[in-house]
Amino acid sequence: MSGGRSLDALTGLRFFAALHVVLFHFAAPTLGSAPEVLRNWVGAGYAAVGVFFVLSGFVLAWNYLDAEGRMETPPRAFWAARVARVYPVYVLAFLLAAPTTIAASVMDNGWLVAAGKATIGGLCTLALVQAWVPVVALYWNPPGWSVAVEAFFYGVFPHLARGLPRLRPSVLPAALVGAWLLGLAPPVLYLWLDPDRVATVNAGTWTTWLAVLKFNPVMRLPEFVFGVLLGWYFVRARAAEPAKQGRGAAQALVGGALLVAAGMAAPRIPFPLMHNALLVPASGLLVYGLAKGGGALGWLLSRPLLVRLGGASYALYLLQYPASEAARALALWAGWSPAVAQLPLLLGLAVPASLWVHLYVETPLRARVRDALEPWVEEVPQASTKPFVSGA
Repeated sequence: MSGGRSLDALTGLRFFAALHVVLFHFAAPTLGSAPEVLRNWVGAGYAAVGVFFVLSGFVLAWNYLDAEGRMETPPRAFWAARVARVYPVYVLAFLLAAPTTIAASVMDNGWLVAAGKATIGGLCTLALVQAWVPVVALYWNPPGWSVAVEAFFYGVFPHLARGLPRLRPSVLPAALVGAWLLGLAPPVLYLWLDPDRVATVNAGTWTTWLAVLKFNPVMRLPEFVFGVLLGWYFVRARAAEPAKQGRGAAQALVGGALLVAAGMAAPRIPFPLMHNALLVPASGLLVYGLAKGGGALGWLLSRPLLVRLGGASYALYLLQYPASEAARALALWAGWSPAVAQLPLLLGLAVPASLWVHLYVETPLRARVRDALEPWVEEVPQASTKPFVSGA
């Protein structure tokens, strides 16, 4: 199996991770009579964001690091590429979410308070800092909080890369374990200290300290660092033995099975652990196995349709709430029950819309934004000889 096809499988994986998040947000009303394990798995869709964080670090390491851990692209060129990648669709989703966000604020608070909330929340969201402020983290297009976390990761990535050449390859496995344990430390401390003093902590719980644990970029940084270290390990392995391809079936299968099994058992696992870092090793196994080839799972995820859907997964992820409002309005207009019809209508609207946005908004504007930022960059990033992963 070619390296390009192996990395296509990671792009296909992005679609299923994004779909899992969408189902978590909107599928519950349609699953009342579904088997318990299915309801549990859907209800654990929040954990798919952690898969994205590990995958993001891995793919950035693959695309931007050499075997010695040095960046092959100047930091400004890297940051310009990141802005061009994430910001056009992010702003589009921001604008599409504006009417319902402002209307809800007006209904709850009146015009004067709503104006203040919309101004502060909108500016924080546009500046990609809402994840640092719990009260506004989910205020404007809720999935955007993870993009704010990714923006922090992008900011630290070149600085992290400067230290990698000083890390002896022999200690990489220990560094991976250390990153995982560091990610587990905040949820373990939260469970031990119980700062919010609430009887039940789950996906529907809202408290200040829990919001900090869930959304603060520093709390999620170890998951990204784990992905970077794993990606660098992969780069080194491929550079040392480039002829070894087509493996990884066992790692991908075990990693995927662990993620599915954990989702099915999620109600019996402490929520803070599930949300933040518990599944990092399983995510790493899945990502690394797919990058090496992934066997039958890698073949499936690298099918052209899934690669196209994976390329549009970022748009799907950000457009899910505006699409859900359109689906609800359409269901009410047609006289259907929103609880039953909203999910199929949402998917019927959001998936084609994400493909259209990826093709006609995300891709062309990415090039235009990079061109606009070129004077700031001062030098054009040198092209990498590696296959580039869609969505990196």
